[in-house]
Amino acid sequence: MGRHAGAGVIAVALLGACNAHLGDPTLHVIQGDPDGGQLTPDGGLTPDGTIALGPWGTPTVVPGASSTTLNEDDPTLSSDGLELYFAEQPAGMPKDLYVLERASRSVAFAGPATPLTGFNTTAGSEESPRLSYDDLAIYFGRDGDIYKATRASTAAAWGAPSMVTGVSTAGYEKWLAVCGDNTHIMVSRDPGFGTATSNPDLYEGTFADGAGTKSTVLNSANAEISTFISKDCLTVMFASTRSGQVQLYTSTRPTIGGTWSAPVLLDAPFDPSTGTDNEDPGYTPDGHVFVFAGIHAPLTTKDVYLSTR
Repeated sequence: MGRHAGAGVIAVALLGACNAHLGDPTLHVIQGDPDGGQLTPDGGLTPDGTIALGPWGTPTVVPGASSTTLNEDDPTLSSDGLELYFAEQPAGMPKDLYVLERASRSVAFAGPATPLTGFNTTAGSEESPRLSYDDLAIYFGRDGDIYKATRASTAAAWGAPSMVTGVSTAGYEKWLAVCGDNTHIMVSRDPGFGTATSNPDLYEGTFADGAGTKSTVLNSANAEISTFISKDCLTVMFASTRSGQVQLYTSTRPTIGGTWSAPVLLDAPFDPSTGTDNEDPGYTPDGHVFVFAGIHAPLTTKDVYLSTR
């Protein structure tokens, strides 16, 4: 499965300050274009050096990644916003992975989605895909372990997946996300999966570290899942049950290895007022397309939603 190569992207931080929420209208520039200039997709820089992007639009369901009877979740977008990977779970069955493609952002994703037959197994559960920011590697969960597949270009087919042995432990791992030079990672891990002590938490580190280190700031006494980390490794988003329902939270830090800020609930249109079971957040590096999964009326199953600005 492949597509044409996308245009270059801008590395931006989704939040301008540690206490900012996703609804803030600006993004701080942390890296310019490959030639050293600062790209300004929406008409230039504000006086404080931010790019004015405006508010997020109302989330809309993705027709090819929604149904009235099945749950679709675990979405991830390619950096150019032209590929959308997600998981679908028929009732009583394990999850499988699918992909939707579009020729440009000016058109909507449309189904039917294509199953990733090279990844999916008949007995196992494939879930929680996450792309590297060059779109040449994809990480996903299979029955509690992390698997990786690569491709030579975005127009090439994916190779056969293999287990990422350093990160996969005796616990249950999902949502491995990479950032920076593709060596920094964050993953959701449940060491007590299947026992009375089951409770997933966020772990971070590098592939050289193997399993990584449990985050003391990001985790709570409740479940933390749906890991997403920005290209510069300075903004994290995840889902947590700390409020009593599954909702989206975010945190920032000044440098890689720095201390994360206290997680805050995302603002509208991604807050509890828009639906329940909001999870699996992610956005394109230019800050224009946001994807997540949730249950939003009038639909009663979990589906994939997009918001743009």
